[in-house]
Amino acid sequence: MSGSLSPAESLVLKIALIAVYTAFSIIRIEYQRRAKRAGQRTVIEESRKYSVWLSVLICYEVLTFFIYLLAPGLLSWASLELYVWLRWLGLALAVAALGLFVWVHQHLGSNFSMTLRIVDRHTLTVTGPYRWVRHPMYTAFVVLHVAAFLMTANWFIGITWMAGLAAVISLRMKREEAMMLETFGQEYEVYMHRTGRLTPPWRSLFSRPPADSR
Repeated sequence: MSGSLSPAESLVLKIALIAVYTAFSIIRIEYQRRAKRAGQRTVIEESRKYSVWLSVLICYEVLTFFIYLLAPGLLSWASLELYVWLRWLGLALAVAALGLFVWVHQHLGSNFSMTLRIVDRHTLTVTGPYRWVRHPMYTAFVVLHVAAFLMTANWFIGITWMAGLAAVISLRMKREEAMMLETFGQEYEVYMHRTGRLTPPWRSLFSRPPADSR
């Protein structure tokens, strides 16, 4: 049986979801500040339409999130009766996504940018999660969105958030890989062959790490 959360448990999940999203925002802002402080000149940058789509998605998610928190009755028609353990699994996934997000930023360093761009002295990151996956930051966002769906138990939030994220990610991944190929050429082609886009290829999980990836 699906069961239901007590009001106290529902409140805990809401507070936890707020805390995780706040932590994601703080981490992004901090690493963006560090990247700007490095003062590297932009060589290649994404077109404005990609950043506009991302901004639209963020604004939509913030709006629906606040509606869910402050006026839940407006979205109650899309509520689902999920197993209680699935709701708590959502919290575990949210924490895991946050951990992956931190790991990604630690290895990106000054290469991080909220917009797609290549800077002078840009390096190809192949350490940490980038050893197996080309876009682990997007992986973290996918896991976070799955977590949000489970924690809110709302199919409207789950479907619309994931659809918007999928659209933005598909556009940005193609453009990002084209920019990296333009910059790093054959080095990036080789890297593409031994990594997955969002999940690691199974063969790479059992391969010996390169000497510089520790």
